[in-house]
Amino acid sequence: MAIFFACLLVFLNFSASPARAQGKQKLDKQYKTWLERDVVYIINKDERDEFLRLTTDEARDKFIQQFWDVRNPEPASPTNSYKDEIYRRIAFANARFGAGSGAEGWRSDRGRTYITLGEPQQKQVLPNSANLYPIQIWFYANPSPSLPTAFYVMFYQRDGGGDYRFYSPYMDGPDKLVTGVEAINSPTNALRLINSSVGPEVARIALSLLPDEPVDLSSGQRSLESDILLDRIKNLPNLPESRSEIARRRAFKETVTSRLLLDEKKLDIVTFPARDSRGLTRLDYAIRLHNPSDLALTKEDNGRLSYSVEVRVIVFSQENKPIFTQQKTLTDSVDKKSLERIQDKVFGYEGSLPLPPGKYLVDFQFTDWSKKAAYSTHREVSIPAVGNDSLLIPAILPFLSAEEVDPALSDLTPFTFGGVKFNPMPNPYPTVAPGTNLQVMYQIWAPPRDPHEYAGQSLQIDYALGRPAAPGSVTHVKDELGMEQFDVRGNIVTGKKLSLDQQAVGNYLLSLTVNRPGSNDRAFANAKFRILDADSGPAPWDVLEPGISQDAETGILDQQRGLCYLAEGQPDQARGWLRRSLQLNHGNDTARARLVDAYFARKEYAAVVSLYRDASVTDATDSETLLRIAASLEKTGVPKDAISLLEAALHQRPDEGPLYLALAGYYDEIGNAPKADELARKGKSYLNPDTKKPSN
Repeated sequence: MAIFFACLLVFLNFSASPARAQGKQKLDKQYKTWLERDVVYIINKDERDEFLRLTTDEARDKFIQQFWDVRNPEPASPTNSYKDEIYRRIAFANARFGAGSGAEGWRSDRGRTYITLGEPQQKQVLPNSANLYPIQIWFYANPSPSLPTAFYVMFYQRDGGGDYRFYSPYMDGPDKLVTGVEAINSPTNALRLINSSVGPEVARIALSLLPDEPVDLSSGQRSLESDILLDRIKNLPNLPESRSEIARRRAFKETVTSRLLLDEKKLDIVTFPARDSRGLTRLDYAIRLHNPSDLALTKEDNGRLSYSVEVRVIVFSQENKPIFTQQKTLTDSVDKKSLERIQDKVFGYEGSLPLPPGKYLVDFQFTDWSKKAAYSTHREVSIPAVGNDSLLIPAILPFLSAEEVDPALSDLTPFTFGGVKFNPMPNPYPTVAPGTNLQVMYQIWAPPRDPHEYAGQSLQIDYALGRPAAPGSVTHVKDELGMEQFDVRGNIVTGKKLSLDQQAVGNYLLSLTVNRPGSNDRAFANAKFRILDADSGPAPWDVLEPGISQDAETGILDQQRGLCYLAEGQPDQARGWLRRSLQLNHGNDTARARLVDAYFARKEYAAVVSLYRDASVTDATDSETLLRIAASLEKTGVPKDAISLLEAALHQRPDEGPLYLALAGYYDEIGNAPKADELARKGKSYLNPDTKKPSN
């Protein structure tokens, strides 16, 4: 998670009271309402300042239109689902959360949370529990890439009346949730009463809003990470990653005049699950335009023709949670001789994604910067896992041609195996002419084993060609493959050239069956194709994803693989890949943060410290990670190192209240009470917008 406290002080000053006017700019009621109610929780400071500088209603109307357009998830759509959803949330908040607050519901803490994050996945309402003030607990999962994967937001009626307010585990504490005098200033007594009244889960949430943060119910000790979470929620539009995304969308809108989200209308996507020489799975893909004219070529002063494209691929989990984004820009030029070779061909781009076994949704976006147009589509993909004693064929790849390449580059070149690169046919449902051949390749996956154990054994292969709508049209081609061709990782790459001399025009299905004689071990795969007495379309000229080798050398591919394992619920596998990524690049804060999260959740504090000793931190390391490293240092007996870490961090981010409070706790632990009191006062002043800020 990225750093956000650089703008915390500014946020607390301008957003603590949503209706507070900015500057002396006079606004008509409709614009004032828009700024101070409709978008108060979603507009960032730069946008707010820009809007307040406008001097005409025409400029304001244009700004408002652009504000919503930039956030529209489907810019080509005549409606704006994001805008509609925000106004629905405001109406819902006013209808549900106004009672008891003395104000409109959108102004309440619950209203603010609902408008910012939407409907929680789960909601627990405890209005009349014994010994407790009324409580509501909302649970969110994946509401924003800027926030933790899962967390709670707790609200309570302070002193038993009025509106429900945010509950802060650190600033409030469990004793503020409990009625009576028994738990006053006693978190442990409060936790005992909460546990006996509503159960241990609520008691746990009273100590931490983060499900993966270790807590100790016996001591009642609580960290500042929940307060960091609450600040991130309140300051969501001003977080660096949120502002960066809006800036990217704005730049995209200004430079690209049309963003055509036409699924299967402008792009063909060929995907192929593969396993490399190390036994690691990946997804190779090819993006193809339809016509030679779909790519714009710009004439340069030297007579060459240039193009500039961007390919942005976002990998989502089964739950539609973004896992990682791969974005590459490719700019090149061709001379007149090269143009003659490619002018009748369609542009294609080949890339690879380091996906471990699992199911994913992959979004592909292709932007032609010269033509100022973008196209997008998506695919559901499955990377299968090999069993302990089974064969598997993940897919069949119809291909146009094959060529030799450097075997050392096979694992980093799409559609390449053992030094042979296969050039896929233009689309996943290819068309071939009557009387020609269909060339296919595929991998057979098996468990890793010494190939000598297969000596004398063979696989029987059956290729069945037929038209699904024409019974009796199936043609079988038999083949045999020696199993000693498996490599030590359990891979065979093979294929077949199938004659279509006897096949009529129509739609066909190729069914492939691989059988191991003397066993029940079989593998199946199929592929669709057409035989048409017509032009099969222009051939492709493909370029390869740039920078794959550099991504491998700097740990980016390992990081992406580790993030996928986390999304697939395999933290042990994830930690290994993230650690490798951080070893290759100590500046990889994404890998560092996720590793610290994973170790800390298992209370492996020594592992966190070891990671810190090996890779240190950077100026960009997020505050949650810093707090977890500091806590791990303290728990392993070196609080002075925790103090050094946080003091160094505060030189870079002097306005971060939670870091001051954490530092105060460590100074108190080593017996420096005056310093602890000073830091605690300073930290609370930054978390309380109504308190005068101390001088540094």
